[in-house]
Amino acid sequence: MQLIFVLSVFVIAYVLIISGKLNRSTVAFASGMLILMSRVIPDFEMKEIGKLVDFNTIGILIGMMIVVGTLRTTGFFEFVAVYVVRLTKGRIRVLLMVFMITIAVFSALLDNVTTILLFAPIIFLVADSMGVSPKAFMLAGVLSANIGGTATLIGDPPNILVGSASGFGFTEFLKIDAPIALIALVVTLVYLDRVTFRPYWNMGERLQRLASMDPNRAIVSRSSLRKSLILFVVIIFAFLFHSLLHVEPSVIALAGAAVALLLSGKSFAQLNEDIEWDTIFFFIGLFILAFAIQEVGITVYLADVLGALSGNTLMLFLILFWLSALLSGFIGAVPAVTFLIPIINGVISRYGVTESIWWVVSIASCFGGSFSLAGAAANMVGVGLIEKHSREKLTYSGFLKFSLPVTMITLLLGTGYVIVRFAF
Repeated sequence: MQLIFVLSVFVIAYVLIISGKLNRSTVAFASGMLILMSRVIPDFEMKEIGKLVDFNTIGILIGMMIVVGTLRTTGFFEFVAVYVVRLTKGRIRVLLMVFMITIAVFSALLDNVTTILLFAPIIFLVADSMGVSPKAFMLAGVLSANIGGTATLIGDPPNILVGSASGFGFTEFLKIDAPIALIALVVTLVYLDRVTFRPYWNMGERLQRLASMDPNRAIVSRSSLRKSLILFVVIIFAFLFHSLLHVEPSVIALAGAAVALLLSGKSFAQLNEDIEWDTIFFFIGLFILAFAIQEVGITVYLADVLGALSGNTLMLFLILFWLSALLSGFIGAVPAVTFLIPIINGVISRYGVTESIWWVVSIASCFGGSFSLAGAAANMVGVGLIEKHSREKLTYSGFLKFSLPVTMITLLLGTGYVIVRFAF
C-alpha cells in the first residue's frame, strides 16, 4: 500500500510539473510535505531531515547565490562582459564559443550551479545589448556547465556522491570522466554553433556599443571589487581542496556568504532577490520524494534485477547507464544517484560486479541531468534566472525541446565510451 501511495504521489507531482499548470516548486515541495504527513517514512522526526534532504547541495546553492549577489553589485560582471566582447571584436560565433568553453572549464573546477550563477549576468548583458532573448544563450550555458561538471569529482553534485560512496578521488575522476566530457563538449559546441547559434551569426554589429565601452567604467567600487574577488578566489581554492581541509563544500559556500555579507555591509534582506527560493524548495521536495521511493523497498528490488545480469557485464552496464540517465533526467541527478548508491553497493557486494560500475553511474547521471528541467540544479537555477531577468515563462516541455538533442548526443557518446572502456 505504501509503495502504491508513494508512486502515485510521484507520478501526480511530475504530471503537474510537466503540465506547467501550477508552480513547479510549489508542487514538488507540497508533494514532499504530503509524504512526511502520511508517515510513509516510519518513525521520522524533523530533526532527522538531513537524512532526507541533501543539505550539502542546498548549502552550496544558497551560499554561492549570496556570494555572487555581492559580487554583482561591484560591477564585475559588466566589466567582464565588455572586456570579452572587445577581446573577440564583437564576432558573435567566437564570443559564444569562448563563453561556452569557459563555462565548461569553470564547472569542472567549481560546480555547475556556481558557474551558472557567475556567468548569468554576463550572458544577460550580452543578450540585452543584442536586443534578443537570453534564453538560447543561457540554456546553452547550462548544458555546457553540465558537461564540464562531469569531468571532475567536484564539478557536479552526482560525482561528489559517487566519489563518497566509491572512495574514488579527484585524480581518478580526471582519468576516467574527463576524456568523455571533453569529447562530448567538442561535439556539443559544433551542434550549438551550427544549430542553436546560427540565427545570431550576423548580429555582430549590435554589440558595437558594448565593444566601444571602457570596461573600467563598469566598476562601481574598486575597493569592494578587490575584496570580493579575493574572497571569491579563496572560496574557489577551498572548493578545490575541500577534501584536504575536511570541510564540506556547503560549509565553504555558506562561510563565504557570511564573509561576503560582512565585507559588503549588506543584509540578507538586501540580497534576498539574488536567492532563487523557488529552486531551493523545488529540490527539497524532490529529495524527500526520492528518499520515500527508496524507503518503500524499490532499491532492493532493482539491486536483485541488476544482479541477475551480473554474468553479462556489457548488458548490465548498458541497462544501468540508461536507467541512471533516465532517472537523473526525471527525478534529478542528485536524488537519482542517492537512490542508486545502495543498489550499486548491493550489486557489488552480493554479485561481485567490478567497481567500474560506479563510472557508469557517474557519466550517465551527469549527462542525463541535462535532459529535463528537474534533472540538475543548474537547470533549475538557469531557468529561474531567465524568468526573473526577462519575465519569460519557460515550461518543462520548452526546456525539454531545447535540451533533448544535446542530451541524446552526449548519452550516445557516453554509451560508446562505456562499451569501449569498461565492457570488454
